[in-house]
Amino acid sequence: MLPYFPPASPDELLYSLLARFHSHVGETSPKRTLDALFGNRSVRAGVLLQGHLQAPSERLPPHRGLTPGKLLEDFTLYPYLTAFQPEDVRLAVRDALFLGHAEWVTLRLGLAASRVQGATALRYCPACSSEMLVQYGELYWRRDHQLPGVTVCPEHGVRLQDSTVCPGTIGQHSFIAADEDNCPKVSSDAQDDASIPWMVAKRCARLLRSPPLPMSLVEWGAHYYHELRQRGFGKGEDRIDQQRLSRDFASWSGEPEMPGAESWLAAMARKHRKAFHPLQHVLLGLFLDAHAPVVEDVPLGIGPWPCRNPLAEHYGQPVVQLAGTHRESGKLIGQFSCSCGYVFSLAAAPGSKPRILDLGPLFRQRLRQLVAEGAGLRASAWALGVDPGTVRRHAERLGLDVPWASLKPRPHVSRSPRAACPRPPSPDPVPRRDWPVLDGQLCRALRAEAERIKALSPPSRASAAVLQRQFGRRDWLASRLSKLPMTARALAEESESVEQFRLRRVAWAAEELRRRNLPLKPWRLRRMAGLPRRASPQVEAALKAYEGP
Repeated sequence: MLPYFPPASPDELLYSLLARFHSHVGETSPKRTLDALFGNRSVRAGVLLQGHLQAPSERLPPHRGLTPGKLLEDFTLYPYLTAFQPEDVRLAVRDALFLGHAEWVTLRLGLAASRVQGATALRYCPACSSEMLVQYGELYWRRDHQLPGVTVCPEHGVRLQDSTVCPGTIGQHSFIAADEDNCPKVSSDAQDDASIPWMVAKRCARLLRSPPLPMSLVEWGAHYYHELRQRGFGKGEDRIDQQRLSRDFASWSGEPEMPGAESWLAAMARKHRKAFHPLQHVLLGLFLDAHAPVVEDVPLGIGPWPCRNPLAEHYGQPVVQLAGTHRESGKLIGQFSCSCGYVFSLAAAPGSKPRILDLGPLFRQRLRQLVAEGAGLRASAWALGVDPGTVRRHAERLGLDVPWASLKPRPHVSRSPRAACPRPPSPDPVPRRDWPVLDGQLCRALRAEAERIKALSPPSRASAAVLQRQFGRRDWLASRLSKLPMTARALAEESESVEQFRLRRVAWAAEELRRRNLPLKPWRLRRMAGLPRRASPQVEAALKAYEGP
């Protein structure tokens, strides 16, 4: 345990914090500093990202609360560099920086090949430096001064200056603290508050404090497509006017020579097949903010559209894309496709109802499972959200050995004059539902579905909405619970609250760590269970129970 470690200054870079430790203890050898901080002399000093964060966290005083997660999120550029990455990439980068080198991370995030390059020297703001000397008596390196693509201080609007400290040339194991020698005083005027460089700096600095919720590349592409169409950049029924977008962006930015502006801007307006640099997201976001939404006459509406597949986890969420259009009997018909395989078509006419073209693999997988469990025809239809006839047809197409009676083939009737065809008798009235019998069937099916969901690994939440969705539309069961007392009681008993689900995730994460022979640390459990930084007191107590003495 280190007997001394300097207190952190506001928005200080981890590189700076470790450099000030090296300076304060009067150490002259970088190798001995690495021994004290990491227990490993081969660790490389990182400016944007720092690897092997688990090691210094275990050597720092516990009351400081400098866990690997806090070091990563509050003292490095991790929140900024991963702000627009999918969740699996964020977690992979996080795990790599806790225990390994940062070099793989820069390749995984595409920083090495990006057109947006960071500065070769550590940067500082002259106005900030003066305030640091008055308030703290020494200088330090700030995180928001080292953001790639940012040229001015987000606090003062003063142009950032290059120091004489160039990490790439001073040795890969050295931490150099900021001082008045390597950060000389210079005069610099502030930018206009509405200037694009200052707006970019403030937006990028905001990402360090509060990055957006993770979304997939498909979702980011759909987001920008929707926002651009709303601002009048649509072309035709399902495209973006790239020429107008490029022209208006150059006019707004005033810098058409911006690195790779045309190529990255055009790519961001299409489906995202790769991740883009945070600076490019920031620039496009500011451009969209500068253009108010307009009313656009789009026959099929502005996508993305909500998913209609009741079996998908993203049911009701706007993730469906327009796959194509055609005309039929003078009407414009749009074909819509979701990533879950659900495909439907819809006419651009008032009151038009969707026509299902493909129920998708989730439907076929669930149908096979229901048949294997011996579920009845109507119970299967309720669980799948379709009518019994659809269940029959798809079961026959899949060649399933169903537990219900199959339809008898209709006899062939040859055409004959109307007089030769006797009038068919009127059909019998539809019998009323036997609610007690139906209540028992639904109650058993609901408990069985809850047991199936709670047995999944990784755990999935058996919420009331998820359980009701297995019986068709959510409103169907909710509006009939007064007639189904056993089903209503089963729904109340089997539905999981967010807190119950998180407690079950914690228990699962503990078993998973034991299976992998990894130590049971609260931060590991929090990360594997997918918990937020601060959960309910009961969940926090469950995490703390795994903390060793």
